[in-house]
Amino acid sequence: MQTLIYARYSSALQNDRSIEDQVALCYQRAAREGWTIVEVFADRATSGAAGIDTDQRPGMAAMLARIARGGIDQVLAESTDRIARHQGDSFAIRELLEEAGVRLFTLLDGTVDDINGTIKGLFDARFRKDLAARVKRGQRSSIAAGKASGGVAYGYRKVIKLDEKGEPIRGLREIDPEKAAIVERVYREYARGDSPMSISARLNAENVTPPRGALWHPAAIAGSNGFGILVNPIYAGVVVYGRTRVVLDPKTRTKRMKPGREALLRVDAPHLRIIPAELWDAVQDQLAKRKSPQPERQRRPKHILSGLGKCGICHDGAWILTRTNYWGCSHAARGMACTNRRLVQTKDYEALVLEGLKAQMLAPEAVKAYVQEYHREHARLTAESGKARGTLTRQLAEAERKLANLVAAIADGGGAFAELRGAMATARETRDRLAQELASLDAIPVLQLHPGLADRYRREVEELETLLADEATKLEATPRIRALISEIIVTPSDARRGVVVDVRRKVDEMVKLASLGQVRKTA
Repeated sequence: MQTLIYARYSSALQNDRSIEDQVALCYQRAAREGWTIVEVFADRATSGAAGIDTDQRPGMAAMLARIARGGIDQVLAESTDRIARHQGDSFAIRELLEEAGVRLFTLLDGTVDDINGTIKGLFDARFRKDLAARVKRGQRSSIAAGKASGGVAYGYRKVIKLDEKGEPIRGLREIDPEKAAIVERVYREYARGDSPMSISARLNAENVTPPRGALWHPAAIAGSNGFGILVNPIYAGVVVYGRTRVVLDPKTRTKRMKPGREALLRVDAPHLRIIPAELWDAVQDQLAKRKSPQPERQRRPKHILSGLGKCGICHDGAWILTRTNYWGCSHAARGMACTNRRLVQTKDYEALVLEGLKAQMLAPEAVKAYVQEYHREHARLTAESGKARGTLTRQLAEAERKLANLVAAIADGGGAFAELRGAMATARETRDRLAQELASLDAIPVLQLHPGLADRYRREVEELETLLADEATKLEATPRIRALISEIIVTPSDARRGVVVDVRRKVDEMVKLASLGQVRKTA
């Protein structure tokens, strides 16, 4: 009887030898029965509910393709749960085998027909769900005992300990000082008003290792669907279980994260606190405020100066586009008590604001402040680069020492513990990563300061005016201009016509720490 063998194990945490053991048992039975083994197919670390397509279970898909070519009499497996743990998959596989005239035979059940196949498929699927429930119960027990139940959050590392039987104690965590400093930095920068995008950009520019992937992303900081560094309660010393649940897409069989349905389990873990209480509360307040922006910030301004102008007479009226191409006081336009009846055309209003802003930015003391801040920032980055190089060198030496100790322990017989082998693989990855980061840091060229820095700053200011004049680049320049302006006070001029525009800039956005007087321009 021409026979195909199929074997599978479901989790990367299980023993990879499981496949070889299953195949060996099938070969023994085939030898006793006189069956001819044509080929062996297997899926390693693959769920029995993953599906049967090539991208889901390549071993199963390849076996079904081989059966379709003909010449096969039966499929041999250890048990029906190796074939599938999903009722739909079980039925589909049996139907394909029946269509091809191929028998399904397992070591535990013998020939699998429609009746016992359906019953076994039901129990196999039920076992998978019961197993998931037992895993959740175990996770809740771990959380209640102050242990972690999932992956290692950024800022922490695993603690490798063995119990009295020599078995690894899972779920132990401790603070990683280097990464914890990054977490606290993220919180402090956000609390002072920085956005997740600007924080992630700085971390990427400084080559700070992200939680996962190659780059920091704003979502890793602020989180999507309520998850991220800024909202993870573990940083406040609280371990929470039940915020999410994993669901299986019935079509693609891919796993997706959704909000949990069970009551949350919260356990204090003060030894895991990284963020002080006052900083945690300040960040949560900021998050709440930024989730509900003011109405004028929920839509893109219709004009580059929309929402920035105020009437200098009544102080409450906004300087708005009252009619086509003319700006004026909103209170005066609505017949309210304001004597400021002056109007100014859009092109004149823009010109006055840009002229005033440009004069402030190009004032000698502003340029001087910019150059000084540039030099100060360069010195800071140079110092941090040297500090980072020293830290990486020290961490690399420690990683190499740890790896050498693990190699020695395994050579002395410690290789019997799976945890030691896993620790060795982790140590090797850490060593290689640190070596790569150190090489990248050494490859960064030293920034040379040059006497033309002030001229470059002036060119950047001039460029803003050029960009605004071109419709093709105006959209790009608009947010840059708006970021420089705090407010615009518009009052009637002493002449019979015209207005005086008082541009008040955001100093920190312009030159960092510069302190200049206001420049007034009159129409």
